[in-house]
Amino acid sequence: MTNIRKLAGYGIGDFGLNIYWQTVSLFLVFWYTTVVGIDPKLAGSIFFIGMAWDAISDPIMASLAERVKTPFGTYRPFLLFGSVFTAGAFTLLFWVPPFTGWPQVLMLVLTCLIFRTTYTIVAIPYSAMASRITYDSLERADYSGARMFFAFIGLLVVSWFLWPMIELFTRITGSEQTAFQYAAAAGGTVAVLALWMCFALTEEQSLPIKTIQSEKIWQGIVHNVKSNRALRVLLLIILLKSASGTCLGITLIFYIEANQVYLAPKEFLYTAFAVATVIFIPIWTIAIRKWGRKKIWIISAIIYILAAIHMMFNPVLTIAGIPVHITLFSVCSAAHVVIFWALIPDAVEYGQIHSGYRSEAGVFGSVLITQKLSSGIMGLVVGFVLSAFGFSKDAVMPQELGNDLKLFIAFCPALLLALSIIPILLLPMGRDSHKKIITQLKNEDV
Repeated sequence: MTNIRKLAGYGIGDFGLNIYWQTVSLFLVFWYTTVVGIDPKLAGSIFFIGMAWDAISDPIMASLAERVKTPFGTYRPFLLFGSVFTAGAFTLLFWVPPFTGWPQVLMLVLTCLIFRTTYTIVAIPYSAMASRITYDSLERADYSGARMFFAFIGLLVVSWFLWPMIELFTRITGSEQTAFQYAAAAGGTVAVLALWMCFALTEEQSLPIKTIQSEKIWQGIVHNVKSNRALRVLLLIILLKSASGTCLGITLIFYIEANQVYLAPKEFLYTAFAVATVIFIPIWTIAIRKWGRKKIWIISAIIYILAAIHMMFNPVLTIAGIPVHITLFSVCSAAHVVIFWALIPDAVEYGQIHSGYRSEAGVFGSVLITQKLSSGIMGLVVGFVLSAFGFSKDAVMPQELGNDLKLFIAFCPALLLALSIIPILLLPMGRDSHKKIITQLKNEDV
């Protein structure tokens, strides 16, 4: 039976990280275009640059963190000491530079890169902890479920409190730009406390065998990709899933704004989506335990695709102003994220048994490169799509924009998820096979 204290302790760390992640993923491009006032193409480009920088810095951080040895463990100290810097950089991210034109854009890029770097220092060790907290595949599904439960609690908090806080601080300061910074500072404070709690309530297990590390970061990543078939298939799944999630996440707020006549207020909608997701996370986790990861991935993907097809060819179905199709998208996406993070640490041992050495940095590094580049490219695509659809901060939204966004938000993510079913079927890694790998590793004398 998985330890409840450790489950909650690990999960609450992702609550803190998702104060940052959800705000940036859902609202940063919107903030660039509507508050700062830059072109959607530039906003999407800045988002891409930040993700591209992550793709470079994440594996470097994974490799550096893997080599740390302290009385507190390998990864946990980064949660304690790095979280304060991340909170400060998050506040800086929502600062509007007092410039115009390209100097302003360059400053926005710089603050984006500063935040991304500090976030990496905390988020990468946190993710890598999943490979040290337990070596049991079933327990890893539990930890992944707990992580996603708290992650979407983070989304719930951002959805429920962000806009009321901005309105409050706007009334106090008289400036919406300053209000965003104050709200970011408040969110950063909450995130720091959550990450400190994660540090206090978790512990890392010793490695089952001696770890043999690659001396060069990129060499380890290349070697893992070449020697680890499960990882190669998993990277394709992550490529498709990350692009799908980013497409839905960034486009959603623009879709809500374009259809605000018949939809509920955006803070209410995001809260509703988050509540539905939080309710279903434990349900998905139990289902994964019972029926396995592949079956649940396919079932949830099919539900998502059917909802998208219905949305494309029918009027938007709403209940109290809440679009039913998009609520289903959120619920189904939750299953994929739980499975996503449960599979990654299993790929570490799969690679270890086939290559002869363990490289958490190589596996997590290649995963993160794929995830961030996929999300960054999709963010860039969304920026250009918004511009092509005629979105502008100062112009009246074209009447067709709402319908165009409806088709885009339904078709693009669903297509990517449909494609992901192929590699999930080909994934050479299951619960029983992983259990045999762990038993073999524990019995080997390396």
